[in-house]
Amino acid sequence: MRKKLAALLLCSALLFPVSVSAEVTGYEDTFKSYKQDKKIPYTFQINDEKNTAVTAVAKKDTVYIAAKHEAIRRRPDRKSDSLKTVLLGTRLTRVAVCENGWSKVTYTDKNIGKLNGYVRTSVLMETSCRVAVRDTLKVIRDADILDYPGRKEGQVVGEVLELDEVRRTATINRVWSRISYQDENGKNKVGYIPTNVLEGQGDVKESERMKQITLADGEEAGMIHKSEGKGVFAEAAGGVTSVTETNAEGVRVGTPIAASSDAVLKPLGTFRITHYCDCSICCGPWANGVTSTGVTATTNRTIAVDPTQIPYGSKVVINGQVYVAEDCGGAIKNNCIDIYVASHEEGESKGVFYTEVYLLQ
Repeated sequence: MRKKLAALLLCSALLFPVSVSAEVTGYEDTFKSYKQDKKIPYTFQINDEKNTAVTAVAKKDTVYIAAKHEAIRRRPDRKSDSLKTVLLGTRLTRVAVCENGWSKVTYTDKNIGKLNGYVRTSVLMETSCRVAVRDTLKVIRDADILDYPGRKEGQVVGEVLELDEVRRTATINRVWSRISYQDENGKNKVGYIPTNVLEGQGDVKESERMKQITLADGEEAGMIHKSEGKGVFAEAAGGVTSVTETNAEGVRVGTPIAASSDAVLKPLGTFRITHYCDCSICCGPWANGVTSTGVTATTNRTIAVDPTQIPYGSKVVINGQVYVAEDCGGAIKNNCIDIYVASHEEGESKGVFYTEVYLLQ
């Protein structure tokens, strides 16, 4: 009988998968680069779905899809017809950048040939962490199969058990492995599991490091220690000003702010509190520290929420500490909040706990 798998470390926030590569150049930066190189940019007009003219500037480079999946559309507009849905890591040739946040791309497929269309610039990255492989490996520990290689955004779609054999088709930044599996209806699907749950993967040093990160006291991959329930900032003193700096790892660090004694608080209920950082395990290999609201995540400030429960920009009080709802994630549902921290190890040491959450009014 199959064992029930352990819960994920993170309810999952959404920093754009993202830490080992940079975002592609946008419209304004493309013009700046032309100016710096003393070149004259070639511009032209494109009509969106409302037949409104959109200016585009020519730029040819190779880009990769950084989202779970993305539609290539006929025009630079989300309401335009979808020509093809491409998956995470798909390679595209970009030929122009539009002023409205879209890029004109060419997709090449051996079955359909070349396809020209538009994708959102925000879902493109300039390098790929995906390496194609073709092998069959044995599973050495039970693990969840996610639909995205990152616990912030990835949702559980299946499971592999110890001694199972899986067919691997790619690795993602070495941390994740893409595998083929069958869903409950017998349909062939693609998912992601931690590379370190596969036999013989990684050198000893890397394997031990990954094991320390993904295992907690012998529990299943993805589990985290239960904390004492005190929260991250239980000892934060009042009257602290918010000062932000960047540490050696490039993480924005802020000072905690305590709710004032006369603050008006609205009870939101009991929430499951977890922690995340911008590493490849939490956010995926394409994470860049930018939240779903477009701001850079900051410790002692940023939390990931379900925006249908807690609107973006809300100030939330957890154990007397004030945070700002600036992020979200595919797995953040049903009274779950992720607190952004500086490192994966810190997140694990903070633990998981349940506590009352309040809206600062």
